[in-house]
Amino acid sequence: MGLSFRKKLFFSISILIMVLMLICTVIFSIYTYQNLYRQSLQTLRQINEHTSSELKNLFESMDQLSLYISTNLTVRTAFSDAIAEDYSNSDLNRDTVELLTSVSIPNSASHFRISLYNRKGNFVSIGIPYSKAYTAEKLSSDTYAKWYDSLPITHNDDSLYGVHEDYWSDSGDLYFSLFREIWGKNSTAVVNGIIEIQCPISLVVDCIQSDDSSYSWYLFDQEGHLVFPEDHDAALEENLYQAALSASSGTLTSPEHLFYSSVSVRNGYSLVLAQSERHIWEIILPQVFAILAVGVGALICSIIILFYAVKRATLPILELTNSVKQVSIANLSLDTEFASCPDEIIALNQAFDKMLKRLKQSMDEIVRMQVCEIRANLVALQAQMDPHFLYNTLAVIKSLSREGNMVQIRHACDYLIKMLRYLSSYDEHEVSLKEELLHTEHYLNLMKIRFEDQFTYSVSIDSQINTETLMLPKLSLQPLVENCFQHGFKTVAPPWEIRISIHTEGARWFLQVADNGSGISPEAQEELHRKIDEFLLNPSDSMESLKLGGMGLINTVTRLRLKYKDKISFEISNQPQGGTVVTIGGMLDHEYFCS
Repeated sequence: MGLSFRKKLFFSISILIMVLMLICTVIFSIYTYQNLYRQSLQTLRQINEHTSSELKNLFESMDQLSLYISTNLTVRTAFSDAIAEDYSNSDLNRDTVELLTSVSIPNSASHFRISLYNRKGNFVSIGIPYSKAYTAEKLSSDTYAKWYDSLPITHNDDSLYGVHEDYWSDSGDLYFSLFREIWGKNSTAVVNGIIEIQCPISLVVDCIQSDDSSYSWYLFDQEGHLVFPEDHDAALEENLYQAALSASSGTLTSPEHLFYSSVSVRNGYSLVLAQSERHIWEIILPQVFAILAVGVGALICSIIILFYAVKRATLPILELTNSVKQVSIANLSLDTEFASCPDEIIALNQAFDKMLKRLKQSMDEIVRMQVCEIRANLVALQAQMDPHFLYNTLAVIKSLSREGNMVQIRHACDYLIKMLRYLSSYDEHEVSLKEELLHTEHYLNLMKIRFEDQFTYSVSIDSQINTETLMLPKLSLQPLVENCFQHGFKTVAPPWEIRISIHTEGARWFLQVADNGSGISPEAQEELHRKIDEFLLNPSDSMESLKLGGMGLINTVTRLRLKYKDKISFEISNQPQGGTVVTIGGMLDHEYFCS
């Protein structure tokens, strides 16, 4: 009793220390994580609100410029006059340059490019330089009017559009653009042109980039397209856009597990600021490791102290453990003497003995029942015959009777009677290959009578194989041939051909059935092997799935596997010239042959 108490004390203290260490570590980690999580979200919100404010100011200044210029009477008058055929770019320049210069020079508008143009091709620009030759060529091109009509203009409102390459040079520089309509001189219902405020992408990047590399900004337009940065993982982009729609802060489920804060900027544009969860764990993990190190040190010291105190007490249990390890299916007993051990060990030994005896009895009973069940299932399956085959055969005989072909009728009835007699002999579970071949030829001859010249077959047998002594489970060959008609020829026009070959390779024999049918898909092959495995694991529950015509290919393979285990090989594949080939093989040893 005392030794048992020491053993329990040893494990109890060890487990207690580990549990306390684990609980402290988990509580500390959760507490620190939650605090850092809240702080991170708050920081993200503050930084994103500040950044979005700068971005809003940038877009607002672009909008104010566009609104001021597009509604200016001088600009409206100039674009109303520009409708005339004799009105040129020089006239437009002359009428608007003073206004545009007064707007651009004194303020931040000099950072932008202000362009005014109409569908006719009149164009004037100030601010960031543009390519005059490139612009002139574009304005005079046949596609200019179509391009002009495709611009994202919102009637009586501003329209943001980004990121795109420069419209007015071939430099490849990237810009954001804000568009507004230029109204008629006397009516806001008339639109005579467009004002475009172009902002270099560098200004937008300056607003949203940060020196802290742990932050990532994502700018989405009103259609959900990622504007900045230009490229990113498609799945992450979709998740970020959903976050942008929510215009809130939270956690984004993704491989990187991001914290995010989303703010609506302007015109449907949204700015999402994200930070990986990794930065929080970079803070937590060193502290967690420190706690673990202290706990592990305490645990090691306790185990060392307790180990020597209980070493002698654990010897009987060790002996019992070693004895239990020797237990197997062939040896369901304990071989150790426990007479000098404590009462607890003796009682445990006696309990093991009783349990092993009951286990052996149960296993013997289960094995016996499974053997009976499998035999009953196989006999039941053996008794099956495809009713469609029988109906078709009788229909053929009926057709022959109308033609008065008594010879063929006699042959058909003879083949059918021999097949039925072969199927009805339930006491024969194992037959020679010669008998299987004879039964299969009866079946093939019936098919030959039915399909006449549309079907041919051949049988080749290696001279080294004695068909009278090679034994197989009954109905191992005919179902393979029947499978050709049920599946291989179903969607293929005749003439049909079946080739049966039996040969040897080294120390193995092989039985092969090949057809010129439609072949078998990889999915069907995989499904076939899965059903075979299911039947071997649970024959009773898989019976219904095997009722595929006569005995079925699956049933044939499973019966061979049940009898010969892994010595039987099975392969089904497509032939290069078309059709399916089924190959079954076994060892050339006494197990397959009768004396």
